[in-house]
Amino acid sequence: MEGGRPEEDYRGNHIVKHDYTKPLTYCIFRPAPPGEDVAMLARAAVGGDESALDMFNWRKAGNGAPLKMGPQEGLVFYVSTADGKVHCVDEHGRSSPVLSVDGSIQKLFYLKRREVLAVVTETLMLSQYTLGPEGGAHELMKRDDNYVLSLDESRGFEKGEVLNCVSYCTAKEILAAGTNRGRIALWRMVSQPNTRTDTKAQWKLQTPTEIEGNVTQLQWGSNLNLLAANSVTTVLILCEHVMSAHFGQQVAAVQLTPSQLSLTMFNTNSHLTLRSDMHIKGVCVTKDTVTVWNGKQVTVYETSGTTLRNTGSFQCESQVLAVHDENIYTGTVKQLLAFSEAEGNPVLLSVCQGYLVVGTDTAHIKVFDLTRREAKAHCSAKNLVDLTPNLGALRSVKCNANGNQVSILVTLVNGRPDHRMYFYDVEMDTLSHFDFFTGRPPSGISQADDTERRPMTELSERCPVSHFWDENEPRLFVCETVLVNSDSPQMDHLDRVDVLVVTFFCTQEHGLLLQDSYPKPAGLQALLALDVPYYYFTCKPGERDPEAEEAPAPDPTQSPSLAQASAPAPAAQSPHMVSRRALRDFQGLENCEKATRDAMLNFSFYLTIGNMDEAFKSIKLIKR
Repeated sequence: MEGGRPEEDYRGNHIVKHDYTKPLTYCIFRPAPPGEDVAMLARAAVGGDESALDMFNWRKAGNGAPLKMGPQEGLVFYVSTADGKVHCVDEHGRSSPVLSVDGSIQKLFYLKRREVLAVVTETLMLSQYTLGPEGGAHELMKRDDNYVLSLDESRGFEKGEVLNCVSYCTAKEILAAGTNRGRIALWRMVSQPNTRTDTKAQWKLQTPTEIEGNVTQLQWGSNLNLLAANSVTTVLILCEHVMSAHFGQQVAAVQLTPSQLSLTMFNTNSHLTLRSDMHIKGVCVTKDTVTVWNGKQVTVYETSGTTLRNTGSFQCESQVLAVHDENIYTGTVKQLLAFSEAEGNPVLLSVCQGYLVVGTDTAHIKVFDLTRREAKAHCSAKNLVDLTPNLGALRSVKCNANGNQVSILVTLVNGRPDHRMYFYDVEMDTLSHFDFFTGRPPSGISQADDTERRPMTELSERCPVSHFWDENEPRLFVCETVLVNSDSPQMDHLDRVDVLVVTFFCTQEHGLLLQDSYPKPAGLQALLALDVPYYYFTCKPGERDPEAEEAPAPDPTQSPSLAQASAPAPAAQSPHMVSRRALRDFQGLENCEKATRDAMLNFSFYLTIGNMDEAFKSIKLIKR
């Protein structure tokens, strides 16, 4: 083994030269401390090193980490040999053995944060060692602390498929593996309180990404956490895309693949598949239309029975889109909703009945009335930065059917999601919140004293991840919450449910009132919508909830091919991806008429606020 310093004359003057008698298998440097030695950079810059001068000016201008003053630690690297030995070479070129394992060493890793050296042998045995200042090594792991992650054929993998390479993204907690069949398997680490003793159960296999060829190399990189994939003949750079889903007017759409949607029409009990010629980045559905877009182009489909018809496509560079009535069919600009520079650029859109709420990149929100010929501002833009401590950015905004309440999820300045659910009262111009970490509402938001309800402590140590208003009932609100890690000893996390669906009544007079909370049913992936009398959930592929009610497939005796002969987007069979569950107070009343449904809602509301007289008046109107 030979080596030398790159800045010195290397013509035969070897700084390091050692003969280990056995073949070398791996070499790894121990990373230098963060920051650069300013004196070393200055000397190199004066000596004419343009890269050092650029680095010096770049750091001086305030870009990146500050310059490190003082001397650096000595540069150290480790060399492994085929007989299972690891040698350490210090800055003076002196070599000394530090550890020995059984079998030939295939790879070395240095874990900078823990200052640990990991060793992998050709028999795939992994061991970890702490390294002392004198060069000694102490083994950390001496037990069978390992498990196997396998591919699942139900997820789209083939029998006998082989993994060629792996790469881990710390920021996303995703393990990627390339296969010989051109697929990239992704395991996401999902912390679950009831599986803390079983680390294997916390790795969730995702739907694979498919590329051409044999995937021989994977590498995460850039501040965007992109994944580079090498398939011998091609190198691709991949970015993560969250599968889109939307519910509106009794129609649900869930993305299956980059260009395929599963559609469920609950009013007609029909199920279709839409295959688009674009990579879908978003979808929006109504009772008659399905709108998809990819950030540059928008395509609108009309639904009719068991067919889908392409009714229009136009260019539009936008990452967000919302549909109301027929205002999007041709792409003709009817009206521009302008925002000032201070108000920021619109990045979030959501429509409920005749109202549109817009969230901007400067944390402003604004509601528009869409019930007239032209959209009209329903309120002035509200700056949430002045009202919310440590607000970083808006994550999601939704308005109710009356346009007088806006629910908001935000990200803090440190990039973490806020555990508070915010509510903006448009008419009163006030902002309130419910803190899911403490499980208690602040002053101004009330909670009825009902001992039969779930205790508020059940709502503590949680974080909201999604939220929805009922499409027709402006008082009814629901959000999905997940349990967060906490050191609080007040409650055993092993007895807590991981995902809790929480329903509130929200009114100007009574504030926020807890109506119900219950664990998300097994086999369901995420809350999709609330439309009385049902909650709507997306389903995990291959993990269909057997108790969930689902829209039946079209009658197989009726051939859809005749009606679809000229349709550009033919319907086809695909997994049912949406399940609905009745609200607690509507179990057994799922098919009731509107008058009964309204009476049941009033009964539930008055029961929640403790007004038994009005509750009994409402229940007299309920008919089965």
